[in-house]
Amino acid sequence: MANGHLRIRPIWRAAPAGAVDRRRLIAGFAAGAAGALVSRPLLAQAPGRCVLTPDSGEGPFYFDPDLVRVDITEGVPGAPLELSMQVVRASDCATLDGARVDVWHADAIGLYSGYRRQPGTGEPSYSVEGRTFLRGTQFTDAGGNVRFRTIYPSWYGGRTPHVHFKIFLGGDEAVASQLFFPDEFNSEVFERYAPYNERAERRRTFNDGDSFLRGGRVVGAFCDMRRTDGGYRGEAVVAVETRNG
Repeated sequence: MANGHLRIRPIWRAAPAGAVDRRRLIAGFAAGAAGALVSRPLLAQAPGRCVLTPDSGEGPFYFDPDLVRVDITEGVPGAPLELSMQVVRASDCATLDGARVDVWHADAIGLYSGYRRQPGTGEPSYSVEGRTFLRGTQFTDAGGNVRFRTIYPSWYGGRTPHVHFKIFLGGDEAVASQLFFPDEFNSEVFERYAPYNERAERRRTFNDGDSFLRGGRVVGAFCDMRRTDGGYRGEAVVAVETRNG
């Protein structure tokens, strides 16, 4: 641990102890993969349909709250979001059973739980130290699936809405990246829901200006989104490269 950042080894080659690396991750939708997950389980069994992208790293706000749970909201306000991920193996797109998946993201005003000082929200400073909202862990089932009940993440200075995730594959194998949302849905949330709409006019960074998406470069994966009766549902397929294939 250094400067509050967890250092992990890359998954495709050995690394010196304590080295900081750019891990590689296959993350994203295969062609025609929208809404795959449980409803289309054969997607993950079709080789050659996964797209390789570099991962984005875990960012500055990761910690393990030691909370295995589906509902990670802890009562914080925001637009309801059901987030589903399917984890598959890169080499053959087979689903991975038993992989640990951690997620964490900002709340509706751009704050991450557990940290005292967070510049860039445009809000009065207050402490959320000791809090664990919008963080949690699930383990993939036989179909490679995990599901979280959360809220839609907000923006903060220089960043468009996103969800961080980290996948532990056993031993020292781990990858970390981010999930993004189409700007159509981002704009809708900031217009219709409180407290997002109280900050909408101050938002300056959209998907095309985010440092991980700028110039058509996608470091992470986009969720396939749909509206539900009470909020939103997002789905993503994430394929990881492992030492054992």
